[in-house]
Amino acid sequence: MACEPQMDPSGAVSSLPASSLTSSPSWNALPGGSPPGWGQELRNGQVLTVLRIDNTCAPISFDLGAAEEQLQTWGIQQVPADQYRSLAESALLEPQVRRYIIYNSRPMRLAFAVVFYVVVWANIYSTSQMFALGNHWVGVLLVTLAAVSLTLTLMLIFERHQRKANTNTDLRLAAANGALLRHRVLLGVTDTVEGCQSVIQLWFVYFDLENCVQFLSDHIREMKTSQESLLRNRLSQLCVVMETGVSPMTTAEGPENLLEEAPLLPSSPHPTERPLLQTELHQLVPEAEPEEMAQQLLAVFGGYYIRLLVTSQLPQAAGTRHTDSPSLPCPCQLIEAHILGTGCCPFLAR
Repeated sequence: MACEPQMDPSGAVSSLPASSLTSSPSWNALPGGSPPGWGQELRNGQVLTVLRIDNTCAPISFDLGAAEEQLQTWGIQQVPADQYRSLAESALLEPQVRRYIIYNSRPMRLAFAVVFYVVVWANIYSTSQMFALGNHWVGVLLVTLAAVSLTLTLMLIFERHQRKANTNTDLRLAAANGALLRHRVLLGVTDTVEGCQSVIQLWFVYFDLENCVQFLSDHIREMKTSQESLLRNRLSQLCVVMETGVSPMTTAEGPENLLEEAPLLPSSPHPTERPLLQTELHQLVPEAEPEEMAQQLLAVFGGYYIRLLVTSQLPQAAGTRHTDSPSLPCPCQLIEAHILGTGCCPFLAR
């Protein structure tokens, strides 16, 4: 059943669409042979094309036709356009998500930091007046240093938060990436400001994940044998809140109890029926065969990896497995270290 994302007063989207969390397809459909390209070998992590749309206009849609033509020039064909087109647009172009992207953009964070600095400075200065320090230059300097320190701390918190997987943007591309895995393409979304316009960028990046799937499958199989409790603990944290519509006839209480709880008088002369919503936790990576779990992990966190890759925020690695760069980790390294690792789990931004 489909669900509609809800927004709290701060602008955060509190749930994901059911279509964005479907299981990834079987890896058996992978085309064989060498990496695609018209006489040119593509590299893992190579940007194929970027689609840009103005987030302040309505209605809007991605020009996915141009992206398909660009992919064909790279030799990538038979991409399920109709499938990932609807998945990508429904995941990113809903009004709630677009507002969230604007409120979570860098200019908005900078504006909030400026307001925070002014408010903190004024409050500290007014408090210092009680101790006869406000008119002295030393007191003003101390007030300024304190306000600057608190503002810088807030900015560091913002930057740390941006390095986490965002459930409102990155994870919404899980279904689209699941459909594109077999075609060696991953999607990622970023936002930027051009002039006075907020722009959403949809990145198409080449990545052959066959070796990553094999490594993660072996790693999950090993964890099931020797670290099953750690694996279950990590997977239990990979969940999101979803709201789905519920038919009154399918509830366990039955329609009689629903009528008993209904108000005696309608709130309007022409009341409209509102759908019943059921809130539940959805497991992003359910228990399954190691290969299926590896595919689902790559589909769920593929958008997160691409965003960190194109914004140069990937953590440095001592060595790499499946990328040409000696210092950038591949997706399976990122998942192994920061999602299935033994440390804390600061990777999911709620």
